Amino acid sequence: MPRNPDAGPEDPSLHDEDWRAFTFDKEANSLLAKSNWTHYRRGLRRLEKEHSAHVPGVPMRRALAEDAFFCATHWKQNRRIVRGALRGLLDHPLGVSRYTFAAAEYWKWASACSPADVQDAEQMLARARIAMETADPLTQGNLAQMLRQLKPRRSKLRITGSANG
Repeated sequence: MPRNPDAGPEDPSLHDEDWRAFTFDKEANSLLAKSNWTHYRRGLRRLEKEHSAHVPGVPMRRALAEDAFFCATHWKQNRRIVRGALRGLLDHPLGVSRYTFAAAEYWKWASACSPADVQDAEQMLARARIAMETADPLTQGNLAQMLRQLKPRRSKLRITGSANG
């Protein structure tokens, strides 16, 4: 069965021992993101150096950029860090699913931490919804369900925002 080009690039299999070692090291490094962002970023650079001879470079750099972005949004880092991580992530081909997950996560972070970024996040969500139309029906359904989960939060934010404004 041919692969959907909108799915984005595939990571190497976890059956590949080098990729699995890289993934475990990346996950261990992610534990630093909550408590010490500087050490976490230093760890990402170290991981890239240590594993560059053993794993494919493009998927490795994309995985590191993805990890940086999702850790930044999850741990509610400041605007400069999140926007830098998002720029780094968007430098890589993501495919519809990863782009949609990133858009949803960016919107959740912006609505909770950075009202100045909500408009950009909503534009990213709109692009994700358009891109979803090219995905297979199962992926479309899964992504649409994920995005529907954002709607109650959005309406709560608008109600709260209008009451204060």
